[in-house]
Amino acid sequence: MLNENDYEILKESFVESQRLFDKLNRVANQARDINYDSLGLYLEEEETYKRHWLTLSSKIVDALSTALEGYKIELLHNKDLEMRDLTLNLYKDELLSQIKVDYSEDGSLSILQMS
Repeated sequence: MLNENDYEILKESFVESQRLFDKLNRVANQARDINYDSLGLYLEEEETYKRHWLTLSSKIVDALSTALEGYKIELLHNKDLEMRDLTLNLYKDELLSQIKVDYSEDGSLSILQMS
């Protein structure tokens, strides 16, 4: 579990990255609206959204890494582009803290510390 001070730093970093979370929400909307056809033409579109998701989520992790000194941060990939949460493993002194951030509502985040 993160201590109270580190949790506040984490929250502040996420608030500063709100516009990136809002963009991730838009990527999820676009992925949901992909028109799948029998010819597989959607694959290129899906790959584009995967790259967008990775770029945006990496920027969020980079900002958090800068704010939280001494932590190794691991981003867990979503199984589905339509999922609207980020799951992060934060390691410090061999202790694991797992954080899940729900960004399903533009302008709002829900942070859950799972361990």
